[in-house]
Amino acid sequence: MNRAALSILVGIVILLLAADRAYAIPAFARKYKTSCATCHNGYPKLNAFGDAFRRNGYQFPAGTDPEFIKEEPVSLGSEGNKKAFPDAIWPGSIPGSSPVSFLMNGEVDYNPKVDPRFTFGGLGSSIEAVAAGTVGEDLSFWGHFILNSDGTMELNRIFLIFSNLIGNSYGLNMRVGVFEPGLFSFSTHRAWLEGFWLTTRPFSNDMGWTIEETQKGIELNGIVKGRFTWSAGIVESFGNLHADKDYYGHVAYKFGGLPPDGVLEAGAAPNNAQPFIDNSLTVGAFAYAGSATLGPDSMSADNKFTMIGGDFNAFYERFNLFGGIGVRHDNQPFVGTTGLAANTTVWFAELDYVVFPWLLPGIRYESWSSETPDIGSTGNAVVSYSEQQIVPGIVFLIRPNVKATLRASFAGKGAVNYTGEVVPSVGLQPGTVSVSLALGI
Repeated sequence: MNRAALSILVGIVILLLAADRAYAIPAFARKYKTSCATCHNGYPKLNAFGDAFRRNGYQFPAGTDPEFIKEEPVSLGSEGNKKAFPDAIWPGSIPGSSPVSFLMNGEVDYNPKVDPRFTFGGLGSSIEAVAAGTVGEDLSFWGHFILNSDGTMELNRIFLIFSNLIGNSYGLNMRVGVFEPGLFSFSTHRAWLEGFWLTTRPFSNDMGWTIEETQKGIELNGIVKGRFTWSAGIVESFGNLHADKDYYGHVAYKFGGLPPDGVLEAGAAPNNAQPFIDNSLTVGAFAYAGSATLGPDSMSADNKFTMIGGDFNAFYERFNLFGGIGVRHDNQPFVGTTGLAANTTVWFAELDYVVFPWLLPGIRYESWSSETPDIGSTGNAVVSYSEQQIVPGIVFLIRPNVKATLRASFAGKGAVNYTGEVVPSVGLQPGTVSVSLALGI
């Protein structure tokens, strides 16, 4: 067998064996007897209807959820209990079929700069169980459990959603539990190219906080007049438990397309033949103020930080251009150094395109500009540095719930001018190439 044929064979085997992390919930497909493409563009990325479904507490918009459910829930109590309340328990329900979906995770990587270059180490790295659904009127849940190949277990995002605390138009809702803060107009943990630097990259080994960190707390959110969305939350601070808490807020407005609540003048429209088309523009802004306990216990320090920024999400025909920016100030992010602050600006832009409903290429550019202690200075001083990354990729939907992904990365660094020493810049260099197959059941 020649080398080219062997490479093709290896590639096919990789695609058949590898699995990538995904967040599509096949339990919803069972509940409504619908395709994953109803809510997703190359899952786990959401389309406009899927985002409305998420914002409506995992229910179809415009009060149409009961008519679209194909597997009836088990009723716990009668509707007459509502009139008898508080002398009777308010009625509820449990899903009529299993609300649990199983996801296989793993990855095969190739990196020409490391040894070994080609690894199967990520194959079979974990199995995930995600449970989500409703347990009665305006009450829904999400639970995420991970079993890793080394035997360790992890409870990830676990929360309850109380919808329509006032009225019935989702103007005031509440999330309680462990979740990612709602700081963007799009769902950031559903990135298919890999996690965004803006939400998943920590400042340093000392300061490990990230926006995407699963955080414990309470969030209020809502939709006003169909197109204006807001969220505000209070969550536990990063690091060891301490009295200070973190606070955040986000506002956004969507021009054109399907409104965030999923309600058009003619009512909800879940059966769009081309759900990936949503000619629209959403713009938003956020603010986050927090504190963190840094470093090992013997050298712990407190750091207060703030981050402000914005996001946009534009759809035009089959194109989707979206991105975000964050400007951050840390009062004391370095362990062992007092009175030394740092500023960071991080942003990204990603362009995705739907060639066919089953073929979706995309490319992302990311920039990180920050400060680090000046190793050549005798006093407290920082120097600036910058890094960039380009991440291209392509998704193939073999079936609506079977996804093959080819993804690569190219990263570079700017020059760092330490006192007495200059570290030269490094242009964009090829990084890891990943091939994966995601299956949700």
